[in-house]
Amino acid sequence: MDEAAAHGRRQLTAAALLFWTFAAALAGMPAGTFPPTLLGMLALAVWVLSLTAFRQAAFLVRQRWLWPVFAMTALPWIGLIYSPDRGGLGLEYAQKTYYWLYALALASIPPEKFRARHLITAFLAGLAFNALFGALQFAGLYPLKSNVASGLGRGYSTLSAYLVTGMLIASFFLRKAESWKARGGLLLLMGVYFFHLVILFGRTGYLTFIVLSPLMVRNFFHRTRVWVIALVCMLLVGAMFLSPVVRERAALTVQTLKYHLSAGPDEAWGRKYSPHQDRFFMWHKAASLFCQHPLIGVGTGGFRSMVRKTSPPGTPLMAHPHNDILYMAVSYGIPGLLVFAWFFGTLLRAAWRKRDTDAGYFVLSATLVILFSGLFNAQILDAGMLFFLACVVGLLRWVTSGSEREMQEQGKID
Repeated sequence: MDEAAAHGRRQLTAAALLFWTFAAALAGMPAGTFPPTLLGMLALAVWVLSLTAFRQAAFLVRQRWLWPVFAMTALPWIGLIYSPDRGGLGLEYAQKTYYWLYALALASIPPEKFRARHLITAFLAGLAFNALFGALQFAGLYPLKSNVASGLGRGYSTLSAYLVTGMLIASFFLRKAESWKARGGLLLLMGVYFFHLVILFGRTGYLTFIVLSPLMVRNFFHRTRVWVIALVCMLLVGAMFLSPVVRERAALTVQTLKYHLSAGPDEAWGRKYSPHQDRFFMWHKAASLFCQHPLIGVGTGGFRSMVRKTSPPGTPLMAHPHNDILYMAVSYGIPGLLVFAWFFGTLLRAAWRKRDTDAGYFVLSATLVILFSGLFNAQILDAGMLFFLACVVGLLRWVTSGSEREMQEQGKID
């Protein structure tokens, strides 16, 4: 009996170390790829060395919500077989499938022992901490990173997606908050995220926020008329344009639109490369290559090689089409599209059913943000977003468990 009790304590200790390592990794994500990579590797080491990976293997294989993850893992390696760039981008993209190990490691933690809210709170806290440094950069009190007020990390595309996710989940907590103190704190938190978003250069982030803002506004008022939600959303869009950065990026978008309307049809719609319409060119190339290779695509990482092969000399080479759906289509053909729909459909269906829980709403919010922003960027290839997506998948363990502790998380915020 004593030996069994000691074994149980060791398992619980390993699970606790694994849980809090992931919490630290989620908190460190806004600061760049290094903190989550380092902590993620530590989590995997704990997962393997504590034998949790082996004890949970049979359980994980039986979970139907993990099957599309296995398909997402297999596709890049299958596509590598016939890729024209096996030793370059093909191998690089196939190797990125190790990120799904993070999903398995997080899903190995028993949800009845640990609260999903602690993981979510760690993410929100790290996002707020990084946003404060972004504000200091904008005020000239802290050095910029690559001329961007991104806080402790670099870049803005992935960070913008984090910020929109943070605002969505904070609005959910606001809906459940009972005290004015809690509501005020959450409103302030959302304001910090909003400010950081509008001082970044990410136009995809702006558009993602605008599209998903009705969900946030609905959480403010819970049940209200559609016209009220629409009015508040328009006011939020107006508030965005108080930022000189947003105005500058909007002006660039207007210039691009004017060029699109005045250019010839070949350049305007991407049949011929133009530096002013590069995304149209990438999207047209991807769609064209998919139509030529609909059954299996051009293979993992094969897009760049095929663009080189089918374009005039001097055409800039693109690693991917800057669109997740087109990337899956051009790389793996119809099977890629089916696996993509299966994967994100599984996430959305499970999260929607438990959207009144912390874990459910977090998974729903993150999935919507990744899906929409992935229309303009290759989110499923980005290191920071892949780690985030893996953690979102791992949190499905809490969403699907139906444990008493998870049900308790539906309670009010004091």
